[in-house]
Amino acid sequence: MFKKNIQAVIWAFIVIVLVMIWLLPRGDDKEQIAGEINNHWNVANINHIEVIDDNKSVAFSQTVDGNEMEVYLEKSLFSWEKKSDYSFNPEGITEPIHLSFFSSPFSNEEEFNAVLLRVFDKEIDSVQIVKGDDTIHNFKLLTKDSGKKFALFRTKSDELFDAEYIAYNSEGEVVYMKPAQ
Repeated sequence: MFKKNIQAVIWAFIVIVLVMIWLLPRGDDKEQIAGEINNHWNVANINHIEVIDDNKSVAFSQTVDGNEMEVYLEKSLFSWEKKSDYSFNPEGITEPIHLSFFSSPFSNEEEFNAVLLRVFDKEIDSVQIVKGDDTIHNFKLLTKDSGKKFALFRTKSDELFDAEYIAYNSEGEVVYMKPAQ
């Protein structure tokens, strides 16, 4: 009986040590993501880091040439790893919302479509994707540290490519509608 108690204590100790080894190097997710970006890209500053589902992230930074760069990262066992990055230049954009369509860069989402919505009108409070009488998605707009709003949506559906995008102000009034393509 004494031998079984010692074995249980040893196993408990081993589990605690392994959990500590796994948790200690992780630190703060946003700090790790910022470090990863600063180590691999020449950025002037990091504008915003958004952690999605605890293991995915999109980070926006300003490049030295003035463009915005978005980096998609995914958490591995001990760090954050780049999955994809894109550069964005808002020059010439005249509409209050801008949509970027791409394949989801995240693991186990290879078949997903993604849309990154950028909002350029401060009056816009929410955006819906609508096809016919059906609402495909209500965007939860997030605010970057710069005050600009954005949203990211991932889905297996192709309907988002030929849907209407309707932007509303805080009173629920339509302020912009991007018709289906």
